[in-house]
Amino acid sequence: MPKLLIVDDEQTIRALFEYVFADAGYTVETAINGIDALAKLASFTPDVMLVDIAMPEMDGKEFILNFKKLALSRPELKQIPFFIMTGENFMNASFDGVFKGNDDFYGFIPKMTSPEEVLELVQKTLKDLRAL
Repeated sequence: MPKLLIVDDEQTIRALFEYVFADAGYTVETAINGIDALAKLASFTPDVMLVDIAMPEMDGKEFILNFKKLALSRPELKQIPFFIMTGENFMNASFDGVFKGNDDFYGFIPKMTSPEEVLELVQKTLKDLRAL
């Protein structure tokens, strides 16, 4: 059973994606920001992550930077693919150093994307990774 971590400060988004992925057989954990997500990773190792950019306390960019540092000491966290979900302009140059060139970054997902399309994208990514 694949495991998913959803990191988003919007309760509606978390609940919607949690429902869709759980219905598809995923074990789902949610976090309200990067700080919460890092705490969840103490006892939960996801196969994939959906991460919002704009969140209070620790945004998606800062979470990924901290996640990568944590993964250096926790081999089970290395090479976990992640998608960035955002309602913002995702072509922001400040994201280049964090996301572009990061082997585990699998793309931006506009928040307007249907949950079913996101599910298909995640399923395809995990299937492709297993085939390697």
